Amino acid sequence: MKPGYFKFLLRASALLSVVPAVNLSALSTDQQPAKKEDHSLQKIKSDKELKICSDAGFLPFEMKTQKGEWIGFDVEMMKEFSKSLSVDLKMIQISFDGIIPALVSGKCDMIAAGMTVTPERKVMVAFSEPTFTTGLSIAVKNTDKNKNELISLSALDKPNYKIAVKTGYTSDIYLSKTLKKAQILRFDQDADLVLAVMQNRANAFVSDSTYVDLMDKGNKDKFIILPTEIVANHFAVAARKDDHELMKAFNSFLKTWRDDGGYDKTKKAYFEDQIWRSQVISN
Repeated sequence: MKPGYFKFLLRASALLSVVPAVNLSALSTDQQPAKKEDHSLQKIKSDKELKICSDAGFLPFEMKTQKGEWIGFDVEMMKEFSKSLSVDLKMIQISFDGIIPALVSGKCDMIAAGMTVTPERKVMVAFSEPTFTTGLSIAVKNTDKNKNELISLSALDKPNYKIAVKTGYTSDIYLSKTLKKAQILRFDQDADLVLAVMQNRANAFVSDSTYVDLMDKGNKDKFIILPTEIVANHFAVAARKDDHELMKAFNSFLKTWRDDGGYDKTKKAYFEDQIWRSQVISN
């Protein structure tokens, strides 16, 4: 592994602020989305500020530079949306497992955090049109034994195998339903998944295919990526269920952003050109 990558992973694991995890099913009644008049968009424009909950460290969607500044595909998207509303953008760091309760309780106006649309989440929040489509991939350590034995998810589903996932993420939800025997190790930060496999604390990690691919390229010959994605993901921005006008405004912006080429330009910058590397990863 390149020294800069290892330093980055350790820094990402240690320094990102973490909010205590909250189980959505355990939310008390007064934390449930209250029915109210839809004034969110009006208030955002009045306050001249759009507040976004996110969880830095999910490359290349939401990250912090070495100077502590927010960058990433989702961040650029929300910057453009805030410009369309003529307001400032405020990014708020929240751990992924606590991000929906943070939105519901009013700590932010929307979530932009590489969040997959699922039936469980639709109960709590409203989702935009898809902002990105990807899948889940499995990475195992590059050894001769793994090349021959760990060739599928079913091959990993044994009592002696441990699989690392991010707490509350789609991989956590999917594997919790799918695996019968393997142990699931849950971590609050994406970087910890990679470190768990590198340090032999886990046999594999499962995450968004884009993130897995980036970690594979940044750690040449350290991982084997299993050839088949195990599920398709549609990322979207989330808002409170009653904030219809705000979601309508975002969907309108998203269509315009796609049509005028802004979406493809930003996607190319972050996924192909990877303009963020020098800002996030020290050499």
